[in-house]
Amino acid sequence: MLADIEHVKRLVVEAGDRAREGWGAVEAETKADQTLVTCVDRETERFLADSLEEAYPGYGFVGEEFGRRGPTDAPLWACDPIDGTTNFVVGLPHWCVSVGLLHRGRAVLGVIYLPALDELYWGALGEGAFVNGERMRAPDRDAIGYEDPICLTSNSLKTLNAGALAGRLRCVGSIAAELAATARGSLCATVGLQEGIVDMAAAFCLCHEAGCVARHLAGPDLDLGALVEAKRTTDHFVVAPPRLASYLQRTLRPRAQSSGAA
Repeated sequence: MLADIEHVKRLVVEAGDRAREGWGAVEAETKADQTLVTCVDRETERFLADSLEEAYPGYGFVGEEFGRRGPTDAPLWACDPIDGTTNFVVGLPHWCVSVGLLHRGRAVLGVIYLPALDELYWGALGEGAFVNGERMRAPDRDAIGYEDPICLTSNSLKTLNAGALAGRLRCVGSIAAELAATARGSLCATVGLQEGIVDMAAAFCLCHEAGCVARHLAGPDLDLGALVEAKRTTDHFVVAPPRLASYLQRTLRPRAQSSGAA
């Protein structure tokens, strides 16, 4: 083990419980990319970065708000202090603290905590994935049924032929929470676009340990090493158990873009 999962769980829960005090009661600013940020995002990232650096001084760290620091050739903590900041600001419960550990192109550890729902997800490579102590395993299937809930993130809903799916479409506003729910089997899959490595690092470990794959919608498995360098995905991807991922790859296509002509 490259890190003590119990110690990381305690840090993430402490960070989440602190953050919950500002849930629905904090002012937000708009960043250059038009997303929201609050003082809670910044304070939470500082707490996690400093705590992890103290415990693992030879590791790197990359966060949503302050970028990357530390060595580039060592295990890398990837943190989104509040994933789902819009939900956090307006008082919706689907927001979380997410910390993952990446090493040699693999997600080797992940912890995600949803304070408003009292849900703690964690996993480690080769050790399984869990939610509140219960082991997770995502059930596979060959197609989407009428009542099967599937997540298409906001960007995917706007750009894919979502009407080709028979299932119930869901988008809860936090990719980390959506992927954790996929690992749990509460969502049968998540399809995304333009999501950051800091948002997904922890969830990739959970999903892998629960039996899911992470693939480009139009091609091969995601390369996590390349994703760290690119910082976010640039094309559609799917996270699902293998047979279902293949079905979604065959079924979903980008919608034709409107020319804007009258």
